[in-house]
Amino acid sequence: MSLSVPNNPVASLHHPKLSTSTKDDQSISHLSDETVTDYIYTKHHEDDSVKIDVDNYIALVESIITTADRITETVTHGTEGRLIFSDDFLKVNAVDPPLCTLHKVSSQLSCKAPGVEQAHKTTLDILDILASYSWEAKAVLTLTAFAAEYGDIWHLNHYSSLDPLAKSLSMIKRVPLLKKQLEGMKYRQVLVSPNSLIYSCLRAMKYITQLKNFSKYDVDELPELSSVRRQIPFFSYWIIHIIVATRIEISSYLNETEGQSQRYLNDLAEKINRLLCTIEDYLNVIREQQEEIDLYRWLVGHINNSPTRITLVLPKLIEGKVEAKPFIDGSTRLQVSVEDALRDKNVILLISGLDISDDDIRAVDLVYNEVRKEDKYKIVWIPVIPDYFREEEARKIYEYLSSLMKWYIVPYTTKIAGWRYLEDKWQFRQDPLVVVMNSESKVEFANAIHLIRVWGAEAIPFTMDRTLALLKKNWPESTLLKFIEEPRLRSWVNQDRTIIFYGGKDPSWIQQFEEKVVEIKNDPYTKEKGYTFEIVEVNDFTLTPHFWITQWGYFVIKSQIKDSSATETTEDILRLISYKDENGWAVLTVGSAPLVVGRGDLILGVLEDFNKWKTTLTAFHDVFKDKFGLQSLLYRPCERITLPQFSGWIPIKVNCPECPLFMKVGISLKCNSGGRED
Repeated sequence: MSLSVPNNPVASLHHPKLSTSTKDDQSISHLSDETVTDYIYTKHHEDDSVKIDVDNYIALVESIITTADRITETVTHGTEGRLIFSDDFLKVNAVDPPLCTLHKVSSQLSCKAPGVEQAHKTTLDILDILASYSWEAKAVLTLTAFAAEYGDIWHLNHYSSLDPLAKSLSMIKRVPLLKKQLEGMKYRQVLVSPNSLIYSCLRAMKYITQLKNFSKYDVDELPELSSVRRQIPFFSYWIIHIIVATRIEISSYLNETEGQSQRYLNDLAEKINRLLCTIEDYLNVIREQQEEIDLYRWLVGHINNSPTRITLVLPKLIEGKVEAKPFIDGSTRLQVSVEDALRDKNVILLISGLDISDDDIRAVDLVYNEVRKEDKYKIVWIPVIPDYFREEEARKIYEYLSSLMKWYIVPYTTKIAGWRYLEDKWQFRQDPLVVVMNSESKVEFANAIHLIRVWGAEAIPFTMDRTLALLKKNWPESTLLKFIEEPRLRSWVNQDRTIIFYGGKDPSWIQQFEEKVVEIKNDPYTKEKGYTFEIVEVNDFTLTPHFWITQWGYFVIKSQIKDSSATETTEDILRLISYKDENGWAVLTVGSAPLVVGRGDLILGVLEDFNKWKTTLTAFHDVFKDKFGLQSLLYRPCERITLPQFSGWIPIKVNCPECPLFMKVGISLKCNSGGRED
């Protein structure tokens, strides 16, 4: 349900459709939501130049109506004069009502003919009288005017047996006629019953003030708030309309005239119930959003601004409360409280979906085996389970992953209370996130997953100094050598031999490369001069995903350390990453120092021209690098690189590995210079 701006701002007060109704057909079907909003926008606007305390008025009205209805119950049960009043009324704060305005509203409520047309017209007249008040104030003042008259009637009746003046006044107000109606279905439909029209209006007013109380939050924080606020004029119209119809019904009893039709009253009951359901739904959503915001602010305060005990912070992050369910100890499968598990410990939070890879679990396991020796760190897995998983399937995967973990495990849950914090402050995405915190919840390393993927347990203790020390190694040593099972490789690296690492998706390219290498090595000139180099294949398809994620890990770490732009220190590894889907690629190193990273066709082209440049050899790697550089200048396609959904901070600006320009960032990274348009 939503309000729409009327097409004709000067529409007639009496809508054409209203003329079709008759006394026998008193329904509100022709008062569609669009029709009502047309009237509202045509004649009335939000104006709160006159302020009132709506909450106090609601409390006052509720006190009057409930007390009056308690009196009616004594009349019904023949116990008049025995009502004992509580002190609840005394707790209501005093109000300073706009007396003349209330008299004008009361005058509009009095002695009107029954029917939807009259109630609608009277509602519009009341809106005119209350033009200087906010929409919720218009409704509560109308309810106050009704309550004043209704409460006065039963107050006089209550004291009429003891007070001659009260008895005389009750006769003038014809209270005895109203008493005859107390057992009637219609009377209890408009009053007395907790689900009656008036009590429903009172509930609606309370809901509206609850909505107003969220004004301290920004609408961007509570997306539903803006939508429901736009509907408050609509809600207020119907509250006033129902109060008018109810007062007309009461007047019919006092005047012994025809009252509202049963169909009309039923329609109003259905209408207010629908409105209540609508507001309740909004409130439920907004309250959830509010709890999320309050928790988010708490986490920001206790992690980012004023770190506090990890045993307090982690339960709030996971479940939104101080006391959380016990962890599962993966090594014993026993439960252990958060306090006992993490007291005075540094904590490594492994946060992931159910798609965490076995490679990542094995890498974290290496860290676990190392940190448990000194017992300074504890690892905790926080599973984030997407909505699209079926319950049975999710539990099955959760149990399987849990069985692979020896560290602490958060019990199965479909919702992490601090999800917004994970997403906003820690940039949790699809990829696993590893946050290292000390015992006071200070973040020591924002995302160590890339450190663990590249260096495993060597990354401990996950500090910046340790990271810088690891980065002093040449990247092939950290990202290539670990995937090679060649027993002589370490010796070749230590001897600073020339090594060509190669791989690719196309077996035919691999075969051509290897055949060309054999041809060059067997060349008489090569043997005569003693020029040697080694080749090492990196093409085990069972390792391929892990291989490329390791390259990405190094790139992200290096980029984060240097700045928000991938500089020349990472161009080589970025160039290698760009060849992931190529038929072939190669990396030429001297020892572990990279000299050339190239696409397969260019590498093969240089090798095929060997006979043209072999006589210029001084050192194989130097000449190869020069020839490759010349070949690259003739054919330099700029790259398109798909950036995985890494958690944590990732480079915003990335240099093209083939030219000096930045790459566009979107679904993929593409060089701005044009080049190849795949």
